Formats: sequence, C-alpha cells, structure tokens
Amino acid sequence: MPESTQEALIVLGGTGNLGSQVLPILADAGYHLVVFSRRQVSGPPYEDPRVSLVVGSLDDTAFVDSMVKTALQHARTLRGALFLNGGYTGDQGIGADGFTEALQIMMDKNVYPTTKVLSRILPHWQTHGGGKIVLTSATAVEKRFAKGGAYATSKMAVESLARQIQREYDSEVVDVHVLRPKIIGTNEGQNAPADLAQEMLEAIGSSE
Repeated sequence: MPESTQEALIVLGGTGNLGSQVLPILADAGYHLVVFSRRQVSGPPYEDPRVSLVVGSLDDTAFVDSMVKTALQHARTLRGALFLNGGYTGDQGIGADGFTEALQIMMDKNVYPTTKVLSRILPHWQTHGGGKIVLTSATAVEKRFAKGGAYATSKMAVESLARQIQREYDSEVVDVHVLRPKIIGTNEGQNAPADLAQEMLEAIGSSE
C-alpha cells in the first residue's frame, strides 16, 4: 500500500495536451490525481507516482466506482472531481443540416462523461464528508460564437448541470464551481494552462 496523501482528485479530460500541462501543477499542490482515460497513454505526467491513470469505460458503473476506490488507496479523502472536457466540433448553425448530429457529438464529449461520473461520486460524498466539483464551461456561452453553436449549447448544458446539482445538494456536501476559460494557449488574450490550473486549485481550496 503506497503512503497516503491527505486528499485525492478525480480528473476527466486530463490526457490531452491541456491535461498534460495542468496535471503536474495539480500534483505539485499536494493532491493525488486519478486520471480517467479510454486508452493507455504514456509520458511524464502519467508516470508520476502522484498520478494514477485508470483506463476503462464510463458506461461501466463498476469501473467508475473503482476510480473512487483508487483515489482512497492513495489518499485519506476524495477531495474533488475536475472536468476538463473540451471537445469541439464546428457547425453551420441550428438551421443548417447536421446541427443535431454535431450537438450529439458535443454532448457525448462535454456533458455525458461528466454525468456518468457524478452519478457515482455524488452518493459517495453524501456519506463520506462531501466534496468539490469543478466544471469547465467556456466564454462561448456569453457571446455569439459563429460556427460553434453545438459546442456553445453543450457548454450551456454544463452550466445548467451545475445549477441542478446546487438545487439537489447542500453546498456543505457538494460545492460546485464553473470556470469559463478563454481559448487555452500562449497568445495574447488567451488563458495559459497554468492559469486554468490555478483557477481550479482556488476552487478546490475554497471554503464556499
């Protein structure tokens, strides 16, 4: 049995380019990270002993439960769940052919994985001291986003999901935060991965 740290985080969307930059920052903050992946990946972030890569299907509730068990093998408590889901598919608008199909793709990437995990984690937190959720929306929900209506709609669904969780759970049990990062990158006006990681840490560490 490895030495336990104080707290663990479950991370979805942590195996892309963004995740590979954010994970080391989260681990350096003292958390053990349980990172979901549909396939085996390799590289420095995933070989770090502070990171447990778990490969499987979110359609398997036993697998999702095993993510919680893995977290508790490495830490005393499951502090939170971070959702970096950021899939993007362009479209020509609601009135164009293919919008429904594009929206289905976006919901499959940005919403349904989150609900599949939360359906198992929320009951755990009800009986094990509560936890924090950090969902990733986008500035696309605030303004006109040409050729990205399906993406923006899926991110609006993420924010609606957060509000529904707040209706169903007392904030002392489940504390929900929604981040709206700009495009992640290194150009002027964009959010650097380190900025997003810091926002997540502030949300996880907040008392409200």
